[in-house]
Amino acid sequence: MTDPPLRRLTLRTIDDRSVGFLVAGASTVAARWMLDAIWGQPPAIGGSDVAGAYVVGLYSHNARFARRFADAHGVVHAGDDLDALLARREIRCVYVGNHPRHHAATVRAALLAGKHVLCEPPLAHTLEESQELEQMAHHRGLVLALNYTWRATGVMRRLRDELHADAIGELLGVRIDNTTALPLERQSWRIQPPDGGVLWDRTLHDADLLAFLLLSAPAEIHAHALQNLLGSMVAEDVVSVVRLRNGLPAVMHDAFVLPHAPTGITLFGSTGALLATHIHPDSTPGSTPGRLELQRGGQVQTLAFAPIEPYRAAVARFLAAVRLGEAPLATPRDDRRAVATVLAAQQSLQLRQPRLIPQER
Repeated sequence: MTDPPLRRLTLRTIDDRSVGFLVAGASTVAARWMLDAIWGQPPAIGGSDVAGAYVVGLYSHNARFARRFADAHGVVHAGDDLDALLARREIRCVYVGNHPRHHAATVRAALLAGKHVLCEPPLAHTLEESQELEQMAHHRGLVLALNYTWRATGVMRRLRDELHADAIGELLGVRIDNTTALPLERQSWRIQPPDGGVLWDRTLHDADLLAFLLLSAPAEIHAHALQNLLGSMVAEDVVSVVRLRNGLPAVMHDAFVLPHAPTGITLFGSTGALLATHIHPDSTPGSTPGRLELQRGGQVQTLAFAPIEPYRAAVARFLAAVRLGEAPLATPRDDRRAVATVLAAQQSLQLRQPRLIPQER
């Protein structure tokens, strides 16, 4: 079977207009979405046959994994020596998608090497380290962006447009169900402490989505653990009641263990409701297609939304930030809001009481 990157190499020229990427992490996300998202960028300005972006190398802490992944996906340079890979002049950007415990260290090394960085959430597990990394990027004139792909989906863009158009009147409340069953191939670090559990894997993205859609960050959270069926020592099924800074209530249900519960979001308003289902950005071909409905006065209207591939759109926004100075999909400040929510949720589970979420000035 011909590998997609190898096929693209035969169709497009790579020159100084092409942006070279190092992929850090031999992950499922990289294999399924990010490699194609990078190679699938439009041709560089001034040359229809020139690749807009391409993958130069693959880094992993395990040299054998790195080489096996690279051979399977047509990546030329691979290994476990991060500094050697970062020293390659053709690499301008780094996609960080390795184990979350390595995110901060990998981002730091990339920034010190003068590379722009697109990182999977979370950037760091402490707000202080996140701020430090953001300052490093700022002082070096580098882009540091977070890959919150929910923001890039067509359904979220349509939802935001409908809210701005007052399609459901005054907003009264929000519910997010992030309950796609955790696939067997992802039941590794995601169900092991300290980085696993639904709070870091799901609630983190819910909190960012609330801020993105409603332009108001969570201010208080009361998290309730429900059930653990995978035998792990981390939360697998959590319902959180949230109060936003603007006073609105929100409910977030995050679970690894509900195989038939579709991911969705419902926005309740004074004159109607917006319901989106089967909307996870990691949906694969053959999955149930996403659906968006406007319910008003007993009538249901199906709303269309653009069929955007979120990973490709996120890389495009990142490249626009690198080339043109435009805003990336999400910033370290956006990530800190979500991380602060998760940290407060952890405290809430431990203390069994609501916790205030610190707000960054």
